[in-house]
Amino acid sequence: MLIGPVPLTQLAPHPDVTGLAIGVFDGVHLGHQAVVRSLTGNVAALTFEPHPLAVIAPDRAPLRLTTLQQKVAYLRTQGTVALVAVKFDAALRELSAPAFVAEIARIFPDLREVAIGENWSFGRNREGNATRLAELARDRGFSVKAIPPVLLDGSPVSSTRIREAIQQRRFEDAARLLGRSYAVVGHVIHGDARGRQLGFPTANLADIEQMLPPRGVYAARARVAGNLTKYRAVMNLGQRPTFTSNGIDSLEVHLLDFQADLYEQKLWVSDLVWLRDEMTFPDLDALKAQIAEDAARARAILV
Repeated sequence: MLIGPVPLTQLAPHPDVTGLAIGVFDGVHLGHQAVVRSLTGNVAALTFEPHPLAVIAPDRAPLRLTTLQQKVAYLRTQGTVALVAVKFDAALRELSAPAFVAEIARIFPDLREVAIGENWSFGRNREGNATRLAELARDRGFSVKAIPPVLLDGSPVSSTRIREAIQQRRFEDAARLLGRSYAVVGHVIHGDARGRQLGFPTANLADIEQMLPPRGVYAARARVAGNLTKYRAVMNLGQRPTFTSNGIDSLEVHLLDFQADLYEQKLWVSDLVWLRDEMTFPDLDALKAQIAEDAARARAILV
């Protein structure tokens, strides 16, 4: 269940929540999962939307790894009953650490325990840290767990490491850090039907909020939101240089062995494997031959 995003002071009380994990949770990677799993009872997660850096320093705001709906789905697998999304704005940025904790106590009156990453900070000018949170929480009747980073290959698991892996097409490394395959979600819209004319109908994805890998052609798996069945697919990301380009990247997915109408559906695309860079072809026959080869390779890779 997703609650919000709304300003912190406008959140209604949510009794019965006894454990609360707090953080940005972009990626819901192994480190975030450790924070959530440290709690017992009725556990909720509290996150911030947008990423705080998008307000504090927009030029340094990272590309996001997960949508809010993905956070809900991923955090549910870790045992949460709800994701509470707090709107990060100028008012929240100026809220003092004591005032922030007072709001947490008001919203979650049955709270017994809060878990955070040990380096998490909060409040005006980042005045609050794990020690300060524990002091303030004591007066409110709940305790605080500060969870150390999870190490993988000797270094802390982080969203930065995941972004670097995706940018370098090291999808297996990203999956190890995430504890699952990286997935991109988009809304299927009507395109120019060129894929259908070529014999390879594609789902054209729009409204993508997340980081994408470099341009190219990828083997992938795709599923419709709400349906767990994954289909082998070929994903093309780029400017389709064989055709007249408008200078804007497009993301198209051809699902193998799939015939149903996908328009207006949400499509999750994961399990990416790079096949080749985007290319310009001399004619449509050459393009069709290459697409057929891409599809055959995707079938062989994604057994």
